[in-house]
Amino acid sequence: MSQVVNVAVIGCGIFGAEIALKAKALGLSVKVYEAKDDILSGASMNNQNRLHLGFHYPRDLETGRQSIRGFNAFRQKYAECIQADFSNAYLIANSNSLTPIGPYIDFCRQLGLPFQEISASSLPVKVTGADRGVLCDEVVYDCRILRDLVWQNLRREGVDVALGDRVVKVADAAGRYSVESQKGSRILADVVINASYGDINRLTEQLGFPVSENLYEYTAVPIIRMDIPRIGITIMDGPFMTLLPHGKTGNFLLYNVTQSVVTSGVSKLMDASWQMRETAPFAKVDKRQFFKKMIALCSEYVPALEQAELVGFLEGPRMVLARKEDSDARPSIVNNYNGNYLSVFAGKIDHSIWVADEVGELLKAKFAA
Repeated sequence: MSQVVNVAVIGCGIFGAEIALKAKALGLSVKVYEAKDDILSGASMNNQNRLHLGFHYPRDLETGRQSIRGFNAFRQKYAECIQADFSNAYLIANSNSLTPIGPYIDFCRQLGLPFQEISASSLPVKVTGADRGVLCDEVVYDCRILRDLVWQNLRREGVDVALGDRVVKVADAAGRYSVESQKGSRILADVVINASYGDINRLTEQLGFPVSENLYEYTAVPIIRMDIPRIGITIMDGPFMTLLPHGKTGNFLLYNVTQSVVTSGVSKLMDASWQMRETAPFAKVDKRQFFKKMIALCSEYVPALEQAELVGFLEGPRMVLARKEDSDARPSIVNNYNGNYLSVFAGKIDHSIWVADEVGELLKAKFAA
């Protein structure tokens, strides 16, 4: 006889983990499937590791508000992984910015958060080509420490997590869902929550629900070593760059809006080859030339980058809403198809707190009935 659970969660990035913990706190039985060999080793790990307060999204105030909604709760819950002891600057490029400095300052005021207007000359690192901007209270997280903390929570609450086991099929089963995995296990679940990030459309479409096209990008973010003060520098608003501390490691992460995207495409399903590094697009890239080009682009704004030493790369797929270039929107969305099957379109990592709360309210309503 198949195991029966109240809730099956597909994907154990930060969104899936928070949802599983929320369901467990409601007294529900939970089973989690993670296709990779460890939790938080996909998109939760392979990004700029920034906790957003919205300053990055002057063309979409809603993304900013969603970030504010979860920022403090995330920072408090996972305080041990937070790196906050650095100046974090957003500067508007002198040329070709989609948002001029005046409207950007107006946007910052709309966010309703503390910030300080600055000139680039006040920073401890030389910046060229972007004279004015703001300092804000955004922080970064150390994903390896975060992963350890999430594991502690999952184990303490007795959440059953199946690692290295991809869900291959979800099907209706007499009022429940049958969930079948790559390793041959089969369970029955009252509710299925699909938090598999770039893979959410595969199972959703399999169940006969409509799915939309998404923009899938495969990104690579260099980890670098530099002899400069700990600082965050983001050049806005367009095809520019970000330099941020890499958690608590002592290194930095370097991102460029155009160069960091190795390849991209709009479709309903992500290319399955992107799931494995051995077959992903970055596997074929000359890493030395890739890094050299990125340094050439980014050192136009931060000349000290010419002395940066490459340590490694964070790489992996990213999923965003398609055809949102004008707004650059990065929302999180909970799709409730029939009360028993939900999918989570994940935006920013600090959204995971309120998304789990929202899903928790839906679960409360269902299991209280």
